[in-house]
Amino acid sequence: MAELLIIGGGYAGVWAAMGAARRAHDSGQALTIRLLSKDGYLTHRPRLYERNPGAMQTPLAAVLSPIDVALNIAEVTAIDGIGKSVRAQDEQGRAVEFNYDALILAAGSTSRPPPWRVSRGRTWSIDNHDEAVALDRHLAARKDSLGDDTVVIIGAGFTGLELATEMRIRLAEHLGDERAEAARVILLDAAATISEELGPSPRPHIEAALQAAQVELRLNAKVEHIDGDQVILDDGGRIGAATVIVTTGPQANGLAGAFGLPTDPAGRLCVDENLAVKGLEDIFAAGDIAHAMTDANHVALMSCQHAMPMGRFAGHNGASALLGLPLRPYAQERYVTCLDLGPWGAVFTNGWEREIVTVEQEAKARKRFINGEAIYPPTDDRAAILEAGIIP
Repeated sequence: MAELLIIGGGYAGVWAAMGAARRAHDSGQALTIRLLSKDGYLTHRPRLYERNPGAMQTPLAAVLSPIDVALNIAEVTAIDGIGKSVRAQDEQGRAVEFNYDALILAAGSTSRPPPWRVSRGRTWSIDNHDEAVALDRHLAARKDSLGDDTVVIIGAGFTGLELATEMRIRLAEHLGDERAEAARVILLDAAATISEELGPSPRPHIEAALQAAQVELRLNAKVEHIDGDQVILDDGGRIGAATVIVTTGPQANGLAGAFGLPTDPAGRLCVDENLAVKGLEDIFAAGDIAHAMTDANHVALMSCQHAMPMGRFAGHNGASALLGLPLRPYAQERYVTCLDLGPWGAVFTNGWEREIVTVEQEAKARKRFINGEAIYPPTDDRAAILEAGIIP
């Protein structure tokens, strides 16, 4: 029986498994589908800025077992595209190997290494589940500490904005309302304009939300060095902080560079219209590791909004290739943005030009639906999971 191997237990990998299982189910043909993940959970990374980040996971077995997708907990170390094999380490650190007939690479992304040095102390992040939980524990431990509660967040992109406007809620949970209100929350960015990548339309609303959340915004602020509790800027300025959080943006998993193929500036592999990796045989890619066109003019972003449908298409096409069925070109013309901005609310925009649809509490309700329902796969229900694998 042909084997389809999926690397990655994030949004792209999970939706690839559902898409492949649905394709095999509809065809009436047998296909072995196996997913490799470094742990047993789908982590809801878009929610890690929120309070209680430890709860932001869905057990993979609850999604995969009902649709007969095998799950192996293993960290992939190498891929042999010629021999069609994958080397990995299992939970006990033992070397294991998996063979495949077709492969879906959905290994996701990690944070870009910051360009400055850290000589003492440490910085925090919310890039993955373990790091987000570690930050939460650090904030909780501050309850027994005296002195400054200043929080510095470096990077005013999507994640930095959501975290900054939520931070007083996070502080109040651990330190109490009085200390949370007194704390300084400082958002630094090297750019001259806030949220430049989001365009001008959301900007007035973002600025209003930052003001409401009492976030000090410092633009043109380039970090040169972090020394203990001191953030040192390139102009010689210093900011003392009890907590320094880095949100420098994503780069593709290093597995993308292992093939010796050209990658884009984010380290992503180039794929064709069917999400097949250009220059490789029987290997598809989806999610943050794939440079894919959503339509004639736009490249998919490194976000779950694109990873989920890309995964569904990659699963459909990987299964189709092995079952002798037609492949379906990936397309995703609809694009929206929903930026959470703390107690002030949120901003919901439509299209790549980010036309404002709604703001404040109405937009916040949409964000709650997205974070609380839309990004969660169905669990423990074979029919519902297979339904989620259908390409609309």
